[in-house]
Amino acid sequence: MSMRSMGHRVLFDTNTLIDAVNSTRAHSEAACRALEYCNGGGDMGIVSPSSLNDAYYVLRKQYGEPWARKAIKLLLDLLVVLPFGPEECIISADSNEPDFEDGMIRAAAELNDVDFILTRDVKAFNHSTVRSITCETYLEIIASEDREAITTLRESVINS
Repeated sequence: MSMRSMGHRVLFDTNTLIDAVNSTRAHSEAACRALEYCNGGGDMGIVSPSSLNDAYYVLRKQYGEPWARKAIKLLLDLLVVLPFGPEECIISADSNEPDFEDGMIRAAAELNDVDFILTRDVKAFNHSTVRSITCETYLEIIASEDREAITTLRESVINS
């Protein structure tokens, strides 16, 4: 568990959801570790309904209906689903994102004070005020923050 006092709000993009539940994908381990960290490490894992829908579609085509539903139910147990409504759609339609869905993800992240969008397509969110990073980069960031927190704790114990 993290020693940091404040956790991050971390939005999982569709590709990271698929990576997390499909162990044959190259980035599966990092996506799983990011999910694990958001479930016990102090950060909040967040997902959009559209990303769940897209992940379900891809997984159903690859593995069939029962498997895809089971995977989505697992993700629902691990992540907080963001509300999606007209505001996200309007912001996306007015945005400079070339992809409407990416615009909705970006709008949801910005409206909900998300700290990071975890994605393999970091360039998709270049115009966002929310930093888009890979799961590997996210894990490096939290490891560094945890090391800093431990150092601070040690120094406070020595100085007390």
